Amino acid sequence: MQANKKGVHRVGDRSVRNALRVIALGWVLLVQGRALEAQQAPVIPAAQSPAAESPPGTPRESKLETDSKGFTKRPSRVGETGVKVHFDVSYCEQKDPLQLADVYMPAAGDIEHQPRFPAIIAIHGGAWISGDKRFDALHCRKMAQKGYVVMAINYRLAPKHKHPAQIDDCREALRWLHEHAHEYHIDPDRLGVWGYSAGGHLAALMATDRRAEDPPIRVCVAGGAPCDLGMIPEDSRALAGFLGGTRRALSDVYSTASPIEHVSSDDPPILLYHGDADELVPIAYASKMHKKLQECGVACEYLVLPGKSHIMAFVDAKGISTSIDFFDRHLKR
Repeated sequence: MQANKKGVHRVGDRSVRNALRVIALGWVLLVQGRALEAQQAPVIPAAQSPAAESPPGTPRESKLETDSKGFTKRPSRVGETGVKVHFDVSYCEQKDPLQLADVYMPAAGDIEHQPRFPAIIAIHGGAWISGDKRFDALHCRKMAQKGYVVMAINYRLAPKHKHPAQIDDCREALRWLHEHAHEYHIDPDRLGVWGYSAGGHLAALMATDRRAEDPPIRVCVAGGAPCDLGMIPEDSRALAGFLGGTRRALSDVYSTASPIEHVSSDDPPILLYHGDADELVPIAYASKMHKKLQECGVACEYLVLPGKSHIMAFVDAKGISTSIDFFDRHLKR
């Protein structure tokens, strides 16, 4: 995006190149995630309870099973990092192969006699048109190591599935996590949400545009998030695949899809973090959202990462550690 004299950020060839860089980074992270999986300890049988431990000498099973709809079912594993992962868990009446999640848990011995864990929904980026839950594997493992159950979700993607399919899937995952709290040793009253880029947008939208039937979100972290889609030029088609058309044609859709339009005084605490050299989602998006949160009296924090681009802010150690510290203050009290 490039800024014109009025400060409006226009989408052009540069943003397309940057989006491709984000997708390329995602594939790098996906390869890293698979490398970590290859180093995992023996497989836990799929029929076991998530909280149960594998018996000594459980053999490694390499064959992948499929469910009645033909979707791949992958077994759970306990890694050398002390994190147990349950792969490809269906969180709804599955109509699309993307409606799956990986659930990361602290592998903490006899957890049945320990306090229940707080839990976090993790939402990947990818401009709402691409991405994978394993893009966030390193982040999720770090959070699980700190005592959180983390549900990293895939969701339906544009342009095949336009808004509100993405946020609908996020809300469905939140309801599923709350309903299955006992199975994963979760405290259902301590739920948070985290996301970066498009995932940060969806996380912020979950926190600000709540539904009466949804479990309450206690805290939200949104990194590199485009929280005000009204900043997109009226005739730009950059988000047409996601929202169905230009802002001039669909101003109401752009408004309802913008977290900033839903901010109110009863929103949960929100942390925004953003690189001040972000060439894909300019930091003005975060600054404007932070100002609105302050005006409405929402407990909010704003971390600026000096010199960090969109990609580098995503992998920045301070961004990750600050996110976990923020969760600790609001989910472990």
